[in-house]
Amino acid sequence: MNGNKPNLTLKMDDKIYLAVAKKDVDKLAFVYTLACLKAAKQSNMYNMVATPEIHTFKNKESAQVYYETIDEIVNVNANDETKQQFFSVNEKLIERFNENIR
Repeated sequence: MNGNKPNLTLKMDDKIYLAVAKKDVDKLAFVYTLACLKAAKQSNMYNMVATPEIHTFKNKESAQVYYETIDEIVNVNANDETKQQFFSVNEKLIERFNENIR
């Protein structure tokens, strides 16, 4: 067996991630994401308006892995010409997300 299994695997097309932030509070870690969700499960269409989500972790190391993974996806998406329209449409939401969460 392969001893080098990934800690986390996410599909790159489930959501179009536009922003991510992380906060540690007491014994919990919170990872906030802003993403355009798929319009339907079997569709390649996405909602143009982004939706914020919060993910709560008891294990801060797992939260960090999740945060860094989403951050990498955001960076890939930001440099993908086909996804630029999602960043443009949601520019104000991204600004507010970054101001309110960080």
